[in-house]
Amino acid sequence: MDKVPIYLCCWHVLKAWRLRGTEKIKDVEVRGGILQDLHDVMYMSINHAETIDDFKERGRVVVRKSFHKHRPDDAWTNYFWTYYHQFGK
Repeated sequence: MDKVPIYLCCWHVLKAWRLRGTEKIKDVEVRGGILQDLHDVMYMSINHAETIDDFKERGRVVVRKSFHKHRPDDAWTNYFWTYYHQFGK
């Protein structure tokens, strides 16, 4: 069976964040920083000369920088890479 791409709307991403992010990230400063980076990715605009692959790579760079900068708890890191990283591939 062919793989079917799954797209998430911002509402669903933010709902999952409210349920899981706040539960898994105890440090309020870290949580706020990651939420800001999450907004940056969700509302990132595509440049006219940019390919879809370039756009996805730019999003992956923001996510990697966010994890490097904020060093979230293992619970959030494992949750994110298990459920959301797959959508950026």
